[in-house]
Amino acid sequence: QNLVNAAQSQNPGMAVGMMERALKGEVKAMFFVYATHIDLPDQRNLVRPAITKTFNVVQEIYRHAPNNLYADVIFPAATWGEVNGTYISSERRINICQQAAMPPKGCRPDLDMVIDKAKGIGKLLGLDMDKVLPYKKDANGFYDAEEVFRDVARASAGTDTDLTGILEVEKIDGKSPYEQLAELRGIQWPAPTYAIAKAGGTKRRYMMQEGDWPNRPYGYFRTKDGKVHFKLCHQDYSDRKALTAKLMEFGTKPGLYTIDHIALIKEARDKGLTPDLPDEEYRDRAWDKVPEDKYPYWLGLGVVYEHFHTAKSNRSPTTRRLVPEMYVEMHPEDAKALGIRDGDKVRLVTRRGAFQARAQVGTNSLVKPARNSVPRGYLFSPWNLSVADSADPRKNKWLVNATSSRIWDPVSGQVDFKKLACRVEKV
Repeated sequence: QNLVNAAQSQNPGMAVGMMERALKGEVKAMFFVYATHIDLPDQRNLVRPAITKTFNVVQEIYRHAPNNLYADVIFPAATWGEVNGTYISSERRINICQQAAMPPKGCRPDLDMVIDKAKGIGKLLGLDMDKVLPYKKDANGFYDAEEVFRDVARASAGTDTDLTGILEVEKIDGKSPYEQLAELRGIQWPAPTYAIAKAGGTKRRYMMQEGDWPNRPYGYFRTKDGKVHFKLCHQDYSDRKALTAKLMEFGTKPGLYTIDHIALIKEARDKGLTPDLPDEEYRDRAWDKVPEDKYPYWLGLGVVYEHFHTAKSNRSPTTRRLVPEMYVEMHPEDAKALGIRDGDKVRLVTRRGAFQARAQVGTNSLVKPARNSVPRGYLFSPWNLSVADSADPRKNKWLVNATSSRIWDPVSGQVDFKKLACRVEKV
């Protein structure tokens, strides 16, 4: 029942809403585990002001991680190869991660620290934590990750990620969950029965490819009637400017929060509107002839494949050589109109913030990686290098999410990083 209550608990606005409630003073503390705040939108007006107000506990393995600059307490964590556990790949495959070396002294697995913190909090709440979390440490001082995995499998019963078949195999064949994962090189969820788990899980989902089992919680799709449901958004631009003008106020007006205007966000979503709208009539002017309150170009933020996320690989000599600095892809005709040359240092400015980048003009650019052609009126920069210049906000000039909009999708919580309105300035 505790799991059901937790799953049904309300979190208005999801990640963005959590930060807005922190900025309001409603969220008092945050616990960062293997996540970085710089992936979130509207850094200057929302995220960093919010985590400056909260009490922050950070579990980290990297000394230079951006979260550490906002931490009140830092717990040094063990990393991959120093812990036992499981991970899940994009194809729903659960696999085993086996410990190859002991972590440095004082560093502990994420799982262990979460269990210990939960036990401490539960004790303060008057709970019998020996019953709630009955896990014991081994001779090395670590909790048994496989024991916790068994509880995860039990808790999955009746869901679309049901793993209880793994427990049935253990009961009938005497093979532990980790032995099964190692032998099969992973099991794909759902694995709700002995036969399905024994075969390595469900190879394909939906489209009548799953098969059936007793007490299956859904039909061929995860809906009450078992059918796929599409929500069609009618692209209604009749009041586009008025609605988008309201969306563009978030991040520019203090005290304005998306979680207080969910009806507006849903209306914009249903009409297929973007969070920003560029001032296209100012597009073909030189950069210094564009008024400071006008934003003529579309800006999209994304990734490069040379770097993994943000702070994880940007200190590697190889990946830094391939993509050494923040860049912005620009169409040659746009660059010509702006008066920007290939390799110029520029500032990309939106209504919410700015970052600096090297102009990459066309695919013949001398600025790496120079491989994409962008359409006229559209600019692109990656967020992988956001803190590669410095994680210190006083020195950091590459933080692309200083420019992004916090407008989020009402179902997924995802924000739109691809359709921002910006101005280009030569540095």
